[in-house]
Amino acid sequence: MSKIKKHKITIIGSGLVGMTLALKIASQGINVLLIDKVSDNNLLNIKDSRTSAISQGSARILSELGLWEQIKKECQPILDIIVTEGLSNNKIFFQSSELDEGPLGYIVNNKFLKEFIYRNVKKSKNIQFIQNSTLKKIKSNPFYVELTTNKARIHTSLVVGADGRFSNTRSLANLKYFYHDYRQCAYVFNICHKREHQSKALERFFPSGPLAILPMKKKKSKNLSSVVWTIKNFNSNSQRIFEQNFKQEFMNKYGDFFGSVLKIEKPAKYNLNVFSCYEPFKNRVVLVGDANQAIHPIAGQGLNLGFRDSKILADVIIEAQSLGFDIGSEIVLNKYLRKRYIDKNLLFQATHSLNDLFSSENLFLQNIRKAGLRIFNRSALLKKQSMMFAMGLRNFEI
Repeated sequence: MSKIKKHKITIIGSGLVGMTLALKIASQGINVLLIDKVSDNNLLNIKDSRTSAISQGSARILSELGLWEQIKKECQPILDIIVTEGLSNNKIFFQSSELDEGPLGYIVNNKFLKEFIYRNVKKSKNIQFIQNSTLKKIKSNPFYVELTTNKARIHTSLVVGADGRFSNTRSLANLKYFYHDYRQCAYVFNICHKREHQSKALERFFPSGPLAILPMKKKKSKNLSSVVWTIKNFNSNSQRIFEQNFKQEFMNKYGDFFGSVLKIEKPAKYNLNVFSCYEPFKNRVVLVGDANQAIHPIAGQGLNLGFRDSKILADVIIEAQSLGFDIGSEIVLNKYLRKRYIDKNLLFQATHSLNDLFSSENLFLQNIRKAGLRIFNRSALLKKQSMMFAMGLRNFEI
């Protein structure tokens, strides 16, 4: 193996959160090493038909990096969100016109977003990217961390794990976490429908799980939406029957919302679970994004939570560097913990509890849900505050 290489900051994982973190730090003239097991070719030729929901707050984070104006051209704004209990008329109507903050959020194609941000990473003179590199070992001491990969040994002041829900960094650093299997799966696919969506998103809650229909940018004059459909896991025989009747089952819950469905793309299936670290750092290793907290997709907030992680950690690192502090010290990383603690835990608890509440078939809870939706929809204050929080424009720090 080659001689030891020294770096100040090493980020493991070139997903959207890791790359935006690298760009933010590098924008201040600080050198960053980015490591990932994937290759340059994989990142520039992504096969992914899924979409990402970007909140208004995340759009502003990307704007600070000079990326948003180009990304925005490929985005579909969400102006209104309708939330219903099943197919009933009992609903909450969120409208961006009730605030003065722009759209509630945006839907963008994953393939475009990842490739665009990666191309900006490659342009940066302050980011070094090592591809096809797998982290094998982490060894910490009071002054630096020694990383062993399949390619090199690296000494670094700070390691950032941005390597996703099943983070190898988290495992090697022995960072403890809470885990829960929802015994649900999400089917993610796109549909083409007859009527225009008019920038509206729909979320319907059923005991079997929520159905979200998110507006997409028109393509070749076709009206498109992205679907995230959560259902309870079946036994193998029931699963087979469900998948044979997939289109009809979906149509029953879709309810002709945007007119007849002209095409349904082949769905991708994901098992749903949650990871939440008790503390996001230990011995000069810190976690961001899904490596730190991977939440239920019920509100489409996972990526936005990660973007806020990347912004706050970058701000903390840049400030510490300018003051001459050790960026890997507990004093510095505790500041990141304090700034992210409430936001992370509030969203984790909210999505976890919402899924439990709306998945329950208990008659008492059904009545509570119905009454709660009516009260919520009539309260302008509750709606405005919840919209501001979901848009990432309410930051809670300690």
